[in-house]
Amino acid sequence: MLLLRIGVLLLVLVVVAQCEKGDPYEVLGIGRRATPKEIKSAYKNLAKEWHPDKRKDDAASTRFMEIAEAYEVLSDPVRKERYDKFGTFDDVKQFEDNAERARSFVIFQKKIFKYRNDLQYGFGGFSGFGGFGFDESVFEYKYRMSYQQYQFKILEQSNTKPYIVYIYSNYCQMCYRFHPQWKRVIADLEPLGYGIVTVNGNREQNLMEKMRISHVPALVAIVEGRIIPMRVDQSFSDRSIVAFAQKVIPSYFMTKINSGIMLSRFVEQWKTSNKISVVIFGAAVNPRIRYLLAAMKYSQFARFAYVSLADPSDAVRILKESVDIKCVQCENILIYGDMEHEDAVDRLSISEAKKLTMEALEEFIEKNKLLTLPRISSQVMLDEICPVSSRSPRHLCVILPVTSHSSESEHVDAFRRYVRDTQSMWKGKKVNFAYMYVDKQKDWMRPFAEKRKGELKNEGRDLLIFWRLEYKKARFTWLEGAWTGHKETDDLIMNVVEQRKRLDETCTVGNISDEYGLSIFTKFSRTFWRMWEVIWFHVSNEETYMFLSAVGTLFMIMSIGWLFSYFSEKPSDIKKRKPKANDVADLTGDPTTTNDWHPDDPNTKKKESESSKQLSSGKSKWSVIMKPLIHELRAETYFGMIRLLKPGCRSMILLVDEENKDALINKFSQYVYPLRNNKTFSFGFLVVPKNLDWFRKLLEHTLPTDGKPTPEPDVSQSMYKRLKLINHRHTIGTVLTLCGWKLYFSIYHPKHVELSRRNFIDTDEEPSSDDEASYRSDEYASMGEKKKLHRSSSQRGVNVENVLDGFPNWMDRLLEGSIRR
Repeated sequence: MLLLRIGVLLLVLVVVAQCEKGDPYEVLGIGRRATPKEIKSAYKNLAKEWHPDKRKDDAASTRFMEIAEAYEVLSDPVRKERYDKFGTFDDVKQFEDNAERARSFVIFQKKIFKYRNDLQYGFGGFSGFGGFGFDESVFEYKYRMSYQQYQFKILEQSNTKPYIVYIYSNYCQMCYRFHPQWKRVIADLEPLGYGIVTVNGNREQNLMEKMRISHVPALVAIVEGRIIPMRVDQSFSDRSIVAFAQKVIPSYFMTKINSGIMLSRFVEQWKTSNKISVVIFGAAVNPRIRYLLAAMKYSQFARFAYVSLADPSDAVRILKESVDIKCVQCENILIYGDMEHEDAVDRLSISEAKKLTMEALEEFIEKNKLLTLPRISSQVMLDEICPVSSRSPRHLCVILPVTSHSSESEHVDAFRRYVRDTQSMWKGKKVNFAYMYVDKQKDWMRPFAEKRKGELKNEGRDLLIFWRLEYKKARFTWLEGAWTGHKETDDLIMNVVEQRKRLDETCTVGNISDEYGLSIFTKFSRTFWRMWEVIWFHVSNEETYMFLSAVGTLFMIMSIGWLFSYFSEKPSDIKKRKPKANDVADLTGDPTTTNDWHPDDPNTKKKESESSKQLSSGKSKWSVIMKPLIHELRAETYFGMIRLLKPGCRSMILLVDEENKDALINKFSQYVYPLRNNKTFSFGFLVVPKNLDWFRKLLEHTLPTDGKPTPEPDVSQSMYKRLKLINHRHTIGTVLTLCGWKLYFSIYHPKHVELSRRNFIDTDEEPSSDDEASYRSDEYASMGEKKKLHRSSSQRGVNVENVLDGFPNWMDRLLEGSIRR
């Protein structure tokens, strides 16, 4: 029981200790989706802030240890993945040490077995069988790659240095058969600067999944962060591997030239590229792999071109004479700078390509890597021109700030000539000259510009001199108006170099934006090409051939079966089929029964299309747009649409019936469409048969009296009686404009077909004498005669198509204010 309590207590202590470590993401102040660069940047900033040398309190030391521990966890991909999945980052070094001891013991047993085997069967008896007796030198520690090295080192370096990776296993017999070839590959590629890497598939399962490797042995190349696999078979050799290593290097690093015009255009591009031009005249048809590796390594500072001296064309012969190339079998390298109308800055000639070592080639390029006056256009260029240096000796940078406008080019050219003429003066003094486009590097230049104190001068340009004592920290001073092109400029710069003038100001240096970064189109094109390479590699695999063959066979079987069923169908079966709408004319021979209509064929009749049916049923674009704005006037909506309107607002109400509602609303929507954005109008419709009493009561307000009958049968009394027998069919199409605030309304009378009797009051026209007589005769008619008259009038047709023809003119008069209220 006591032991159980002690175990529980220890478990609680372990959990508490684990919780006290805290979340490494919160310690570094980053999110869980942070990239390795963001993790590293956050760690550097916090480490500088909480370093015990800067803070003397005890909390700083504890905080610094937490930051270091959090970075140690998140910088290791395996431990980071374990923490993201399980929330713990227990150290597993002890288990790794035990595994390493176990592997050492296995190797020791293999050596003992080999020794016994040599004594019993003679030396070389079972050498190479089962993994015994192979040469371990090809898998030395310097070639092994872990997941962490791949993530934080290899991928970044692959932009300037390609890597070839060999994935093997301790239990793969074929892997050890390739050892001699792999050893020769190392001897061929490693001296040229090609990256050589090996991966043990048993130990690096996560790395194999990351590189999409499913079997061993495997060969892949890592170029510019992408994985390019090589097909490994029984017959591959070291020459095929070297050819593959040369093929995976992108061709855009080396431009081929075959005429003097192309050479001139290539050299003149230093103005836009801000790079030197390296032109190689080689005896081979294609550039050698060492030239491609050099072009890739110095791609940030130089542009490379290749001229094949084996080309027998006259253009190449003239080109050789123009650059004074006499030895055709030699390797000639020319470097052009930023001075126009001048010969090559430097040249190198080697009698044989084998004698040109990679060290000699890199030394030659390093000596002329920068232009006379380069432009700081990227972070790599800044680190090369203005590196971080200590106090003794310190490295100074003199920068001429200009804009990218073409008018500034004369100042840059003058400053370039000044730097060329005074090279001997600054030699050995650790001073570099450059210029910068301030309109493209505003964020980087802002901390320097904020501490400029003097006023701008018209007679000279400012020069910025700074010294990077740390990666993110610099000391600087402004030489205001110093660049005038005279000798005074030398004295002002020399005062700072010899420390007669101090660098008084300090600021934090930001990152330079890359002016030559890849465009969106280029990134998309390269991404698409990489996807195509991966797809093609898997599609061209033997296993994929089997799958594609099965799919193709199935498709062919289905196609042949459909063809057989189509041609084997009897004519009697075709007649038994139910004819479709489009087949009627073909079966009957009568062209009038077909649905196809042609304007040139007099025997065909035009059918009403679906769109015309939709328009007749009210489904037009006007009704669709105005549908949310037109509401039905009912008892529930009466107050909202009529009585509670704001001052100046009116409601247009269309009188309809159930039969003609859609057609009338369609035409009404077309006419009121221009007023849809007018805030003073609202729109609706009223179903007359349901609300005839309300409409009759509204029309009583148009009578000259108050609506009460008088003893004398005058015109007003006759009109009042006529309202009792109003026919709702002859009211559809009427539009009422009601103002609930001032209690008035205006009425639009529709244009019905000609009727022998008037059906409701028309205040704009006077009744004729014939109508008066008929009205009077109606007064003294019996009730049966009145019903008969009403029934006969209700059966008369109403032309819905033209009842609203006069509505647009009436609406114009309404907006003018000339309609009677």
